[in-house]
Amino acid sequence: MNRTFKLAAYSAALLGAAALIILIAPDLAAAVAGTLQLAGLMPSIIERKGATDDGDPNAVEEIAGLIEAQGKAWTAFKSKSEARIAELEATVSDIELKAARPPGMGGPLAARKPASAVWIDTKSKKRVPVLAAGESLAALHDGKASATPSIGRVLRGMVLGAAADDAAELADERKALSVSNDPLGGYTVAGALSGSWIDLLRAEMVLSRAGALTVPMESSSLSLAKLTADPTVSWHAENAALSSTEPNFGQVMLNPKTVVCLVKMSLELSQDSANIEQMLQAAITGAMASAIDAAGLTGVTTDGAAAPSGIFNLTGRNSVTSIGAPTNWDFVVDGMYELAADKVPMDAIGAMVAHPALWKKMRKLKTGIASDNTPLTMPDEVAKLPKLWTTAAPLAGGTTAKAAIAKWSDLLFGVRQNIAVRVLQEAFLGSNLQVAVLAYARVDFAATRAASFCTLEGITVA
Repeated sequence: MNRTFKLAAYSAALLGAAALIILIAPDLAAAVAGTLQLAGLMPSIIERKGATDDGDPNAVEEIAGLIEAQGKAWTAFKSKSEARIAELEATVSDIELKAARPPGMGGPLAARKPASAVWIDTKSKKRVPVLAAGESLAALHDGKASATPSIGRVLRGMVLGAAADDAAELADERKALSVSNDPLGGYTVAGALSGSWIDLLRAEMVLSRAGALTVPMESSSLSLAKLTADPTVSWHAENAALSSTEPNFGQVMLNPKTVVCLVKMSLELSQDSANIEQMLQAAITGAMASAIDAAGLTGVTTDGAAAPSGIFNLTGRNSVTSIGAPTNWDFVVDGMYELAADKVPMDAIGAMVAHPALWKKMRKLKTGIASDNTPLTMPDEVAKLPKLWTTAAPLAGGTTAKAAIAKWSDLLFGVRQNIAVRVLQEAFLGSNLQVAVLAYARVDFAATRAASFCTLEGITVA
């Protein structure tokens, strides 16, 4: 009788556990099928066991078989669940690491956060949104950004035309998203889609991630004020004449220059590749972002007036020169001091931007103690300074690098909100059976306070 009671209790517990599992996780139905089967057969098994003192020997075998089957089912489910949980934990960990990065220091641009600052264009009297890293231009377009197709998908539609499987849908989307024909026979991308495109460029740009402010432009130029000297402050005696000072503000202009990207591919590749839209988007935005960063840092040597001049050519900037082959981090400390001496708060000094060759050089530095291969420890302030490595930063002859540290919010990135795209077929189809995508945008950089920048020059890295 006692054994019968225990078996009945066991049956009830199994049935309750199965019901609870199904309530909280319906996808476990297959795994609990054995439990339900065991619970359903348990009363008849118990009855057979209790019919005689000796019991039915087959009942014990049935219970053992059902429990064994159930154990196998749970083992299979457990293995599958553990693999899925490990995958989810890895994904969440990656998201947490990216989210922990401070805005402007390598973290992703916020998908829908609009501009928090607005200026007024004195000529057009229009409001000009000013975007910090982490704020989205696409989010300014009346919520349309969430409904826009990917840039890559639109590019694929432009390349394939009527041959695209979603040609009709893309044609309707282009009309709704202000994608119009330009005078040269291509497409002009404006509105929310243009905002998404510019956000992609900014996400790739090191200068934007460092903290440069983005100024969307609707006209061919924008006049801005810059600080030419810190204000003079004095104490005034009664009836005494005020001391004369030079003006503290000057004018700086954003005059967008044209940056052009040309991507060629075979006709077969454009028509047959399943991932052509992702590759097109990544290739064009990555190449344009790198070119814009390079111009914003150093300008260009050929046709220099056709591109921004770059902060390494900025008149009035701070600099630490002739550094040579570093054996410690003193050159960064010297640069931070130059900025602090010009009233840049220490916590406002942003990332150091330099070529990866400098990272390689500094990463190999050791303590200097004989037979000690421990990496050289950075001072706390230098360790806290984010480092952004980019091949857009200067590296002369593969041996001499330059770096820059700054209050990067004093660097403005002006960009016209129309981006033009052309699909070139005639020039390449006849000779190589290729098609090409030509994309161009108009951008410029301007510094509102030269003393907020410090260049670290003449660093021997090889």
